[in-house]
Amino acid sequence: MRIAHVTDVYLPRVGGVELQVHDLAARQQARGDDPIVVTTTASGPVVVAGDVPARRLATDGGPYRMVRGRTLADTLRGLDVQLVHAHISAFSPLAWTAARLAAETGVPTVVSVHSMWTDILPLVRRYARWQRARQWPVSWSAVSSVAAAVVREALDGTGVAVVPNGIDPAAWHTPPGFLRPGPPTLISVMRMVRRKRPDALLDLLLDLRHDRPGRFRAVLVGDGPLLPRLQQHVIAAGAGSDIRLTGALERPAIRRLLSTASLYVAPAPRESFGIAALEARSAGVPVLARAESGVADFIRPGVEGWLADSEQTLGLVIDGLLDDPDRLAAVARHNRGTAPSVDWQVVLDATDALYERAIRTSAYGVGLVR
Repeated sequence: MRIAHVTDVYLPRVGGVELQVHDLAARQQARGDDPIVVTTTASGPVVVAGDVPARRLATDGGPYRMVRGRTLADTLRGLDVQLVHAHISAFSPLAWTAARLAAETGVPTVVSVHSMWTDILPLVRRYARWQRARQWPVSWSAVSSVAAAVVREALDGTGVAVVPNGIDPAAWHTPPGFLRPGPPTLISVMRMVRRKRPDALLDLLLDLRHDRPGRFRAVLVGDGPLLPRLQQHVIAAGAGSDIRLTGALERPAIRRLLSTASLYVAPAPRESFGIAALEARSAGVPVLARAESGVADFIRPGVEGWLADSEQTLGLVIDGLLDDPDRLAAVARHNRGTAPSVDWQVVLDATDALYERAIRTSAYGVGLVR
């Protein structure tokens, strides 16, 4: 089937949506589908081996730019697209345009929401009502239960399926007994932006270090506008020997860090899914996350990790776990010995079900699903 993945953001930009769109399309391609990515992200020097084809509607700048509906419709028609899969985050003018075209052209369309709309719910609801999005013949989905609930509210009760992000758990698995001696190592991987709460996590770690220095090591991985200020904060506190900010790292380097970690911390309450947390859990690392986030879909308290309902509770749980290495070790044994329930086959099956639904409810393409 000829599938157009329409996304404002794509490689060579690196982020959760960019990698998920690429990996989903690559797996569809490997099984015999014919996907193409349509994006307003310009090309760059990064080349991904085995990449799917991409039609880039911008040669520079971007990626968030408006594209006329007629232009996008002509592009999709010229590509002989049989189904559109639009990927929406907080602000996605291209993907929203693709979803709206479903009502006008009858092309089967699936919309995946990759972000938490909690903070922008009134704005999205007004826009959806203005566009009559609830009446569009599309199949809606979101990446977690909490994200789906907010999308459902924004669309005045429209059905929203949950289709999680995908990973290959085996690629992240770490054999037992690989942990290094010494203080426990805490790790967190995120973009260094305000909504991910790296500043709150760093403050929490500095407070813990102040109370009991030498009690742990911490590694915060990721790039973003807050990184220089956070690095300066660590230097000013004289904490460079215990707390390290690495900047962005490639996946193999993150795997190596996870193999030495005792606890993964995901501090963002507005995390729509938590792909890095799932990768850590697949590596056998216990995960501590916010209970309000999408991480709660795959982390059960006391089994795969722990959930905290506030930043204060987050700090208290870390403090308690540092004094109870047996609890950490027990969860690590479970995570290493039990694969997570989310993997790429689960994602592909759920995506196919959405595609079938979109085809059944559209005015076009009955019988196109393989």
